[in-house]
Amino acid sequence: MPSRSRPEWLGPETDDITPAVSTSSHAFQAILDDLVRTVDLPMPSMDPVAPAAAPSASIGLDDVTPAGLPSPAEADDAALVGPPPARLQGKGDLTLVIGFGPDAREAARILADGVSGDVRPVADRRDALAARADGVRRGCAVVAPVELDAVDAVPALAARLAALAPDQVWVAVDVSRRPEDTLRWVAQVDAVLAVDAIAATGARRTAGSHGLASLARPLLWLETREG
Repeated sequence: MPSRSRPEWLGPETDDITPAVSTSSHAFQAILDDLVRTVDLPMPSMDPVAPAAAPSASIGLDDVTPAGLPSPAEADDAALVGPPPARLQGKGDLTLVIGFGPDAREAARILADGVSGDVRPVADRRDALAARADGVRRGCAVVAPVELDAVDAVPALAARLAALAPDQVWVAVDVSRRPEDTLRWVAQVDAVLAVDAIAATGARRTAGSHGLASLARPLLWLETREG
């Protein structure tokens, strides 16, 4: 009768079965000794194999450069908060672009071109209302550059900026400038008018990380960046 502990696919049990010999037994060692004397081969070591050495603790992430990882600048981009918002193009919509002189003017021009808007500086609330009215009359949005002349210029302009009551606010950032200065004035703007996005230039003029991730705002590059 077949044993219940033996699977049927192994076939019937027989009495002619060689008992298994444990490799750790004295019998197994004696067999090996006989083989060595017969064929005159070196005796294999019975010592356990030493485990592989653990990686040196001195090796860190900086010692390895995996392929396909983004550059520092691209890594900064990846940390930013989503894609830039859609540019406003309704009749009379007012977008402010705040930055240092030429940065603000150029960013305003590019943003306006993208929506067939009108670039028009505004100095106060009356100017802003007139620009809106003209935009409605002409059937276009208005993009207004606000030019700064110093890193700490924003506090003195705070009341005027708040009075403009824009629908959208961009900051024009040249990333070749000192990141600490950029962070400072952008934070000052954000304290007065919530910044919606960054319009960035200057990537070709610096080899370092641009630091825009610390601003935590969506980013639009206004120029082609070299890889």
